[in-house]
Amino acid sequence: LRPETIATYELVYEQGIGNHLRSSVTGFYNQIDDLISLGNQGYQNVSGAEAKGAELSLDAFWSSGVRGRASYTFQETEDSSTGQVLTDSPQNVAKLNLSVPLWKDKIFASLEFQYLSQRTTIQLDPLTGATIAGADAGGYSVVNLTLFSQNLVKGLDISASVYNLLDQSYSDPSTPLHVQNEIPQNGRAFRIKLTYRF
Repeated sequence: LRPETIATYELVYEQGIGNHLRSSVTGFYNQIDDLISLGNQGYQNVSGAEAKGAELSLDAFWSSGVRGRASYTFQETEDSSTGQVLTDSPQNVAKLNLSVPLWKDKIFASLEFQYLSQRTTIQLDPLTGATIAGADAGGYSVVNLTLFSQNLVKGLDISASVYNLLDQSYSDPSTPLHVQNEIPQNGRAFRIKLTYRF
């Protein structure tokens, strides 16, 4: 295999809005050469890929410690040689984040919303063994909730998270190594994390 090479170009405009808001607009273009892809013969280099798009974001912050962020990304990704859309590359991605202090800048609650539009899958052609486009994996949205502390006790950080809070059913595109085009993802999941620094 040859190593992938990526040339990235970005143009960013940022603007403060009043005392509590900051906005940004980003345009980007990525040129990927010798892309490493998993096919029926294992990992191999393909000619390359292109990704282009734009992102809009708005950040909000207040002296009380409340923080928020909203962003939307539109992107187009395709194989340079075939023009086909790359697998597992959503055209639309939207995110909302809100963080609120609950107790003396020590304990915070964070709510996160994520949306991804449909994504292309691939499968093996039973006659030729070549990879071909499969059915699209549907778009989905998930909500995550986290309670976390910052230095609640000196050197100790604690967080408790609930992922996919609303227990949404969704799937991600698989690889040609799997029989199915899509792999179901976890429903509601919990995680507790403790970090101690000394």
